[in-house]
Parts: sequence; C-alpha cells; structure tokens
Amino acid sequence: MENQDIRDLKVGEVMHEDWPTLGPENTVEDAIKLFAETRTSGAPVVEGTSILGIITEGDLIFRDAEIKAPGFLDILGGFIPLGSWDEYREESLKSAGVTVGEVMTTDLTTVSPDTSLSEAATIMAEGRFKLLPVAVDEGLRGVITRMDILTLHILNPRQ
Repeated sequence: MENQDIRDLKVGEVMHEDWPTLGPENTVEDAIKLFAETRTSGAPVVEGTSILGIITEGDLIFRDAEIKAPGFLDILGGFIPLGSWDEYREESLKSAGVTVGEVMTTDLTTVSPDTSLSEAATIMAEGRFKLLPVAVDEGLRGVITRMDILTLHILNPRQ
C-alpha cells in the first residue's frame, strides 16, 4: 500500500470478514451485550448467510427516548396532523421491541467488495453510516467502518 492513494483501494482489501453478527431472534439485551463486549456500535442481522438488516446503537436508543406524537392543528373542527405518523409509528415500534428483528433497520445500504474506498466513504458520509455491510448477492461478506478508512489516512498519508 506504500505511496498508493487509499481512495483507489477496494473495500474487500480492508473489510472485516469476521465482524460479529446477530440473528433476528436474538434479544435486544443480546445486542447491547455484544456491542459492549466487542466495543462495536452495530452488527449485521443475518439468517444463514443472508443479510436481513442491521442493528445499531441508534436503533436501540429508541428504548430510552421519549417518543413524541405529531401535534395537531384544529381548524373548524377538523384535525390536521403536524408531522409524520409513519415516523411516529416506526419510533413507537422500535421503543417497544424485544427482539433484534423488531428493532433492526431493514432499509439497508450495502457495498460490494469491489467498491472503491472513495465510493464507500461517500456513501457513509451522505448516509451518516458508521459501518457498512459488505455483501454479494444478499450474502454477507464483511463490514467496513469509518474508522477503517480514517486509520488508512494515518498509516498511509497522501503525498
């Protein structure tokens, strides 16, 4: 990697192939324990080798957060909601969830091992993701994190 622009590296060259995973039947407590023991902030949710979603600290914090229902505007006896009922419903379900499958994020963004680090960094920045699952044909191959990319800048600074 010496004198190579790290943005030209591929995700598959730096990803973690042995990142911890959880199953949809695992409990929220299992997830919290895993994050604490492995000092990670998220884990892919898999069934066999298929990736179903991802669970992160952000998904779990809803259990302790105050969920506020959208307000209403009363005009001539008619109520107009001020806010998104879909977001309220999703937040309420997450706050009540007991299993990983109930609180995981299923709207998943993944990258392939052939994705450049530059593209992965852009996806992470735009989506505010701390980690990205690396998948091929819906099968989990590994995970890449923000820190993986940042560490490369220290180990191999651009000239």
